[in-house]
Amino acid sequence: MKAAIPFTTASGHHYFYSSHNKQFLLSHPLINYFLNSFIDKKALRPLIIKARKGQSILITGQGQFESSEFLYYLGKFRFLEKHGFFKPGFRKNYDGIIPPEKIEQNLAKTKQIIFETTEDCNLDCVYCTYSKFYFNKSRERNKINSADALKLLDVVLGKHRANPDQELAISFYGGEPLKNFGFIESIVNYVSGHKDKLLKIKYSLTSNGLLLRKYIGFMVKHNFELAISLDGDEFANSFRILKTNHKSSFELVSRNIDMVKEKYPEYFDKRVIFLTVRHNRNTLKSIYEYFSSKYGKTPILSSITTTGIIEEYKDEFHDTFLKSRFPSSDNSCYIHEMFTSHPIVSEMAESFERFGNFVYREPKHLLNPLKNRSDKRKYLPTATCSPFDLRLYMSADGGIYPCEHISRIFELGSVRKNTVDIDSNTITDTYNNYFRKIKKLCNHCYLSDNCKECIFNTGMEKGVPKCEFFMNKQKFTSHLSGIFNNLEQDNSLFSRIRDEAFLAK
Repeated sequence: MKAAIPFTTASGHHYFYSSHNKQFLLSHPLINYFLNSFIDKKALRPLIIKARKGQSILITGQGQFESSEFLYYLGKFRFLEKHGFFKPGFRKNYDGIIPPEKIEQNLAKTKQIIFETTEDCNLDCVYCTYSKFYFNKSRERNKINSADALKLLDVVLGKHRANPDQELAISFYGGEPLKNFGFIESIVNYVSGHKDKLLKIKYSLTSNGLLLRKYIGFMVKHNFELAISLDGDEFANSFRILKTNHKSSFELVSRNIDMVKEKYPEYFDKRVIFLTVRHNRNTLKSIYEYFSSKYGKTPILSSITTTGIIEEYKDEFHDTFLKSRFPSSDNSCYIHEMFTSHPIVSEMAESFERFGNFVYREPKHLLNPLKNRSDKRKYLPTATCSPFDLRLYMSADGGIYPCEHISRIFELGSVRKNTVDIDSNTITDTYNNYFRKIKKLCNHCYLSDNCKECIFNTGMEKGVPKCEFFMNKQKFTSHLSGIFNNLEQDNSLFSRIRDEAFLAK
């Protein structure tokens, strides 16, 4: 983070952000003018002389000021300068690396193991990673090898026994995972028959909803968290088409969801969630109104893979799935209804936590909140998860990946022929090499303290990384201005974020 950032909202109110003190301050046009002129103090000298002679000061773009007002805010500016408000903020050292032993530590505490039960699917969704947009291998309809999957599960469970209080989620993914229900049933039966009583196991499954009627009883019995992929009403869901005839899947899926809601109301209320992809056929308004009125729920906005896009389809992909990710002003009335699920609220809460110096996750930070000015630690660039720290994903063909959203070109290991191949040195060498390539970009990014980018989404495999979230000073200034615009338009929003959003994270 560089020095203080002055910014102005659409309503004309002036603020500045002190990166050194990590504070947002309501400002005056003259303070911000002095800040912008900070590097050229000689330009201020003639104005100061005029003001001391009692002459009014005309500043282009700011207005005319009486000499007394000009000198008062000049004095205030110098007071703030003396007390460090305009100093550069703490700059993180992005020379961090992941040591090989970290892989074993992460496997012992990973929170989730995900099995791609099958590549086969009864839908042919436009944004599927096997669609025309992606440079991936063709879908072979592989089913996961049960023996290999159990071998990997045994490895993870064995390491978890050192942390018996750590909960492990076993999740089933696809394709459509219910197309290989026998595998799901075998894993649940295996764990039920062999798990230590001390180990805490829970199950989850992501489904397109077409086979729910046949298998919902099993999921209810074993208390699965069920995530149903649905993008809204029939038009919003029109990218999700049946493989057999390329017609809409909406009516069939809706009937199955209604059946679950009617037959298992308590389960539906507590264990069923919806995953929604934002695209150019839905809006936050249509999403909220559909799910709240029909199911009494707010869906989770689901991300789609942005790596491995074929060059000739990049523009179409961006216009269809990426341009609509950032909410427009016509969706602002749904901020309070969706609240922590709304992208604007999430962005504001994260920004205040990272930049505001008033949210403390640990007691030691509260006792000495500005200690990080002299922080000697070495940080990892980007927001990339440490491999297997949060989850481990096994594809249907036996590949091992850090999560289900990463392109198949980034295989980190494998489970094939009953052998688990996870080479800690190779994995950490891959990550650390990528980090070395991108840290220069992070050092110049004003948003690096609130990074949202995964290293695998930067085109790193092509040699020169690019980050869609990179912000120079101009973009960061606009970013802060947008946040405070929303606060000015809704005075109660900050109070709700303060009282609710941080606790919800």
